[in-house]
Amino acid sequence: MERQNIFRKGFALVIFVFFIFLSTVQSTETVINKSKMFYYPENSTICGFVTDFETGEPIFKADIEFFVEDYQGNDYDYWVFSDKNGYYIVENVSAGLCVEYGAYKTGYHFYWGMGQFDIPENETVWVNMSMYPRQPETSKVCGYVYDNYTGKPIFNVSMALHWFDIHGKLTYNGTQTDENGYYSMNFGAGSCDICTIIDEYIDQIIFLGYVFDNETYWANFSLDPEIRIKINKPEEGVYFKNKKIFPFFVPLIIGPIDIEFNVTLVEGYPIDHVEILIDGVSKQNYTSEPYVYQWYEMTPFRFRHTIKVIAHREWYGNRIRELEVWKFF
Repeated sequence: MERQNIFRKGFALVIFVFFIFLSTVQSTETVINKSKMFYYPENSTICGFVTDFETGEPIFKADIEFFVEDYQGNDYDYWVFSDKNGYYIVENVSAGLCVEYGAYKTGYHFYWGMGQFDIPENETVWVNMSMYPRQPETSKVCGYVYDNYTGKPIFNVSMALHWFDIHGKLTYNGTQTDENGYYSMNFGAGSCDICTIIDEYIDQIIFLGYVFDNETYWANFSLDPEIRIKINKPEEGVYFKNKKIFPFFVPLIIGPIDIEFNVTLVEGYPIDHVEILIDGVSKQNYTSEPYVYQWYEMTPFRFRHTIKVIAHREWYGNRIRELEVWKFF
């Protein structure tokens, strides 16, 4: 019995040592495999000068960046600033392919390097950059943006301005309309266009053509809504027993009335359904014309009401039209 116990313990010890050996071999193989991943030595250099395209003067503190990929697909990102002489130097660069590079400086157009180039191992590569100065924005474009259907100003319209300056460089500017639909932006001499960007309206663009320095240009916009909603009845006037009897400065209703409205899709995503609400309470949903709601309920304790028509779109913004009315009995 004692011999059997010794045998069992010895066998277990052999198995344990065997597994330790396998683990060590596997670990060694893993280290060997990892060591096969070769990283190219970072012993190359990129340098050059950054100058003003118009004057040839050096540009101080231009932000310069290079994106390099070595021949095994490893990525590197290098950046430096130019000195007072416009000179920059990027040391300890990996051999490989420079896939992108550029320079940024306030007051200049962004310099984007054209084409890729090789970086040999332990070599110095010269890359000079000439940056175009931004033109002085001495001119102004301004105007108003209105709803072409209602004639009311549109608030918070994004206005995008693009122009090609005298060097053919594309420049952007942008702003938003205020509560009066007014906007104003500065820009420099060149070929210019301006466009609107806002949900629920059809975008519009105006080409100003070539503009000059120190000028003011007006560009007004009348935007068509993607969905037109018009409440045809009631309108301004006094209604008695569902009929308009004479004009008035507000809709004033005595007794029951048929609310009639039109909903037209001009452009964009289709309408799922149309809903009418009175004082925030949903009254009826429509999937087709005619859009008529018979408002026959009496409101003895409330005289001022809000009629709201909503054109619902599942995948896009809804369109809403509201009307304040007075109703008695």
